[in-house]
Amino acid sequence: MKNATGKPGETIVVIPKNYWKGAVGDTIFHFLAQPVADLPKDEPMLNVVHIPPEAFSEIFKTGRNILLTKISPSVKEPSIKIQRNVWSKPQLIVTVQAPDEKSFVDFFAKRGNDVVSIFVKGERDRLMKMYADRKFKNEAVASRMEKEHHFTINVPKGFAVSVDTTNFVWIRYETPNISQDVIAYWYPYTSDSTFTKKYLLDKRDSVVKKNVPGPDPGTYMTTERLIPVLFRAFKLNGNYTAMMRGLWKVHGGFMGGPFVSISTLDPVRGRVLTLEGFVYAPKMDKRELMRQMEAMIYSVRFPDQAKNDRINRMAEMGNDTEATPADSASTK
Repeated sequence: MKNATGKPGETIVVIPKNYWKGAVGDTIFHFLAQPVADLPKDEPMLNVVHIPPEAFSEIFKTGRNILLTKISPSVKEPSIKIQRNVWSKPQLIVTVQAPDEKSFVDFFAKRGNDVVSIFVKGERDRLMKMYADRKFKNEAVASRMEKEHHFTINVPKGFAVSVDTTNFVWIRYETPNISQDVIAYWYPYTSDSTFTKKYLLDKRDSVVKKNVPGPDPGTYMTTERLIPVLFRAFKLNGNYTAMMRGLWKVHGGFMGGPFVSISTLDPVRGRVLTLEGFVYAPKMDKRELMRQMEAMIYSVRFPDQAKNDRINRMAEMGNDTEATPADSASTK
């Protein structure tokens, strides 16, 4: 099978010209090309390339991301179908179909963000797979983190550990034009309030103030609070996790840029591990640089996850209000 073609984020939309120039095309473009919310300037979630069906030849079929459309009375009801590696690999194909133009627009208006999420996650998954490959993975960093701090993370070769203390690590990659940084820090888990947006933001600011200095004396990194920080809680590899995306700045200076962080519970050690990726790249697009950072921090693993899984299961059983005292005792 051929290798997928196209630049990161490039998405081919296959649809007749008459639909593309009307409400259907406007709706598709509105969602796929919407600006990324956590960047200093507008950059589209995906780079959209329109191809009419009659021009959808072999050269386009190897595209990494393809959105196929079908509007026909033969379609009973609107639907979404996901396929992988049909004409190339790694390839992601999403088909959206509906019986008529209006139902397509109505359906895509409801599910457009789902379609975008499918493609964006596909881009991250490609990067994560690449960073886990021995040809790209910095084995020395992963081994050092596991041995000394009891977690692993996949970062590409070229990244190096610049700071390593008892509870803070800074991993960097720098060129004359960009700086990509991963920081990790951990602290005791004391209560559920740890996983609130306010707590995690305050913790972030206290840690980076102490450990991430600015270019001049007395300057340091902090969070830009005037721009809303995105927050979402979910489970990562079975562990309770909170994600934040926002902008950082230098207090007393003029530097700034985007960051993304995940804070995940490590029940075995009774701690919260925060991994953050941030970028400094003035005058450059940052969407793909940040997706690279996200792919790195989402690769985090605990070497004894099996123990965490048992603790998580017991905690879930303890939250079962229908459990009897005898049931609870039997799980200890």
